[in-house]
Amino acid sequence: MEEKTIIRAFGVTDIGQVRSHNEDAIHLASEQGYVLVADGMGGHNAGEVASALAIEGFTQFLEEDSESDETVAELSEFSPQTLALRNAVYAANTVIYENAQQNSARKGMGTTLVSASFVGARLAVAHVGDSRLYRFREGFLDQLTTDHTLVQEMVDRKVYSEDEARNSRNKNVITRALGLADIVEVDLMEALLREGDLYVLCSDGLTGMVEDSDIADVLAANDMAPERAATQLLKMANNSGGNDNISIIVVRVDKVVAGQESTSEEELDWFD
Repeated sequence: MEEKTIIRAFGVTDIGQVRSHNEDAIHLASEQGYVLVADGMGGHNAGEVASALAIEGFTQFLEEDSESDETVAELSEFSPQTLALRNAVYAANTVIYENAQQNSARKGMGTTLVSASFVGARLAVAHVGDSRLYRFREGFLDQLTTDHTLVQEMVDRKVYSEDEARNSRNKNVITRALGLADIVEVDLMEALLREGDLYVLCSDGLTGMVEDSDIADVLAANDMAPERAATQLLKMANNSGGNDNISIIVVRVDKVVAGQESTSEEELDWFD
């Protein structure tokens, strides 16, 4: 891979105040320039199996697989960096699905997955489900991922307003997850990195308890300290009820080191 940008990342995962066990999983590979959050689901503790398998399958793929000419040519509008994330998600899906087929108690288990890679001047993202990625830049918080939920589909079709969606009893019904079928649709995006950017990857245990405006306030107050920001956000989610497992990774971009495949501002301005 091209030269890595310099990032600092800190992650926390917590059972919350209501659940009996933690079905979330996180992974930080700061030296390799990528981070992951997975939120599992399924009975008989299968959710925590699914999220753990997602992390295992994803990371193993990236460790073992090198970018091939075939992959690069297949979807040329995205960089090899982004396609590697997508293929790692495919690999994770296969691991979970095949495990479920071999164990009847785990059939139907699944997990969300949001992954972000920070290489050269480019942010690459691959995600499935309702775990989110936010960017905090120059005082503004933007949600970079779109939730794969029934409620989000209703908002997109103008059936629900944002307020109605926020208060809907079906807001946690997801329409896409890893492990439920032998293939999965993965959303991809790319954007340019800037020094001083903060990125938050999280499960809905945070976003279901803490408003975006409050997340922005915490990031503004701790823009140089990912550990303090993540810890404070976790505390806020628990203090607000902690109705679900809570997973948070905060990444700060300390320095952008443009590599040979760095993308120009003009090429990516529609993502920015």
